Formats: sequence, C-alpha cells, structure tokens
Amino acid sequence: MKFKLLVLPLAILTLLFACEEHEHVPLSSDGTKPSPPENIVLTPINGGFDISYDIPNDNDLLFVKAVYTNSQGIEAEVKASKFGNKIQILGLGDTSEKTIQLYSGDRSENLSDPVTVKGSPLTPPIYIIQETMEVKEDFGGAKFSWVNELKTPVAIELLGEDANGELTIVKTQYTEAETISTSIRGYEPVPTLFAAVIRDRYDNFSDTIYANTPDKLLTPLFEERIDKTKFVKIVLNNDNNWSEWEGRYEHLYDDDVNTIVHTLGGEPFPQTFSVDLGQNVILSRIVVNMRRGWPYDHGNPKKYNLYGAKEFPGNDGYFDNWMFLRACESIKPSGLPIGTNTDEDIAHFEAGDEYTFDEPNEIRYFRFSVTETWDGATYVDFAEITFWGSIVN
Repeated sequence: MKFKLLVLPLAILTLLFACEEHEHVPLSSDGTKPSPPENIVLTPINGGFDISYDIPNDNDLLFVKAVYTNSQGIEAEVKASKFGNKIQILGLGDTSEKTIQLYSGDRSENLSDPVTVKGSPLTPPIYIIQETMEVKEDFGGAKFSWVNELKTPVAIELLGEDANGELTIVKTQYTEAETISTSIRGYEPVPTLFAAVIRDRYDNFSDTIYANTPDKLLTPLFEERIDKTKFVKIVLNNDNNWSEWEGRYEHLYDDDVNTIVHTLGGEPFPQTFSVDLGQNVILSRIVVNMRRGWPYDHGNPKKYNLYGAKEFPGNDGYFDNWMFLRACESIKPSGLPIGTNTDEDIAHFEAGDEYTFDEPNEIRYFRFSVTETWDGATYVDFAEITFWGSIVN
C-alpha cells in the first residue's frame, strides 16, 4: 500500500515535467516561410486602422499579425487567427503617417516576408471629445460637460487649484458614456483656475482644457450645506409612512447612509414625504443616496418630483398648492441591466444622485414624491437626502 502511494505522485510529477519541457516547442518544424497576406485594404478609423486581407493558402498557417510603432514610440503588434481576415489597430494618439508591416505565421513559428502598408489614422477620440468639452462655473466649484460620440472608454482628469495655487487632480471620471457632466466642489466664490485632461487606455493625453474666459478663471457660485439639525418632521394628509419595516422617517436626514427610510408597499404612486427645513433657503442642489447593498435595484427611487413652498400650504398636501421645483431621474452611467455594475456605476452609487436647481426659488417646506422605483417595487426605500444652497436671512 505504501508503495502505491509513492508511485502515483511520481507519475504525476513526470507528466508535469514532460509538459513543461515541450510547452514552447512548435507543433511542427519545416523551416519554410508561409506566403504573406494578400490584397490588403487599410481603412483609417479614429485613432487607428481597420485592416482586411486575403488569407494565404498555406495548410499550416496559424495567424496573421500587424507590427507598428505606437504613439509612445514603442513597437507593438496585433494578431488575428487564420479563421478571420481582419485586424484592428487602436490607440494611436495622433494623425501622422504610420508604417505597418503585416506577416503570416505558421505552426512552425515561421514568419512570412513582411508586406508594408502606410496610412494616417483619423483624429483620435480624445481630441474629438476635447472639442466638445465645456468648463463652466457651478455651485461651489466648476462643472465639466462633454460628448463622447464614439463611446470610447476614457478617463477625464478634473483639475482645480490647491492651497498653493497649483493645478492638481481633484477627481478622475472613468466613463464611456456618450454624454455626461460632472462637477468638482468645495471652492470659495473667488476667481479660480479649473482645467481638464482626457486620457485613453493607451496613455494618450489630450491638451489641457480650460474655461473659455479671457483669463481662464471661473468664480464658483456660493453655496453651503443646509443644516439638517434644524429639520422638522411633518406628515401631510396624502404623505406615506416612511417608518415601515426597518425604516424610520428621521433616517432621511441623519447623515448616516447605512440607515434607511421604508414605505409599506402595495400602495399607489406617487409615494411622498414632506419636511420643514427649519429656515428659508434657496436650494442650489440636492444629493440622494440609495440604500446600501442594492445599487440601482430594489425599492430605491428611480423617478421622482421635487416640490417646495415658502409658506406652509396646509395639511391637505394638495400638490397644486406647492411649487414644482424639478423632475428627477436616477441614471445608471453604464446603462447595464440590474445586477450588473461597472466601476463607474459603483462610484456614482457611492457619491449619490445629484440634482441642481436652475431657478433661485426661496422655500422652507420641501416635498419628495416618488413615481417609480428601480426594480418596480411598490415600496420605496433609500438612505439619505442632503441639501446645499444659501440661507435667506
């Protein structure tokens, strides 16, 4: 019995060493070059080329590859199997003429003589995006917006002045969405330098993009975080109970994203809560945080309307007595189905859904009225709501 236990591992080790010894040996060795690809068509695309060709009629052909120098001056190659007749080169960061050599390769690792083609790629995506980028003042900072028509995966580096007046990266937005805007905040309402740089996954960088002002400076709009300790619970006749299940109404504004509010379920929409902000304010924006553990899912609010009033309109809750502030829709950056989330989706989820107000309406009383949840649930649950704006003295 002991002898059998020793023999089995030895056999396995012998097999493993045999595999290692022959792992990189060609399947055959004939020393004959394959024929090169033929009828090559080079089509410029944004930041690269589409290349089509005819496959050589060699029985042991294994692949076709394109060899070129990328925009960082490094030799690169792209391979395609013998079962296709196309190669795509991406990630070129300029429109200068490129030289590409195409080879056929066989099972003996023989390469054909090269076929050289030349061409100039179309404008790289980062520069197309750059042309659409706008940098404008926003509440507490600057707002950056752009169009990514090709839906190219990019990183948008957002820069602002630090305490020493030096530009530094404040936030990096990873995205391939077609249209998007984002802001950096926390700045005083004084002239400030903001900028953006677009980077693709091949380490190509756009020019530095500034605000379109004579001195490139923007003055952030004043705002402050509205003090939640002044908030007072009010329940109008057509409001829902937000303290069902493990929820509690006061969790709306307890500054803890791990606690929730929760309605009963089975009730018609809209489902609404109201709150007395405790002082008159002009809102600049709000942030709504979804329930932890359920990004873009469950009873998290997807569509909702916001209302306000300067004077208390009465307990009946009749919406015509309230000022309509805006409609809101929670947007998942990737647009992927529920349950599938990208890093960008999770970053947005953690930051919360942000909505700004264009009109400077003075209010004291606020209503939040949900018309649709993310998974169609008939209850609503979420974590927190936070307000920014200016206090009216």
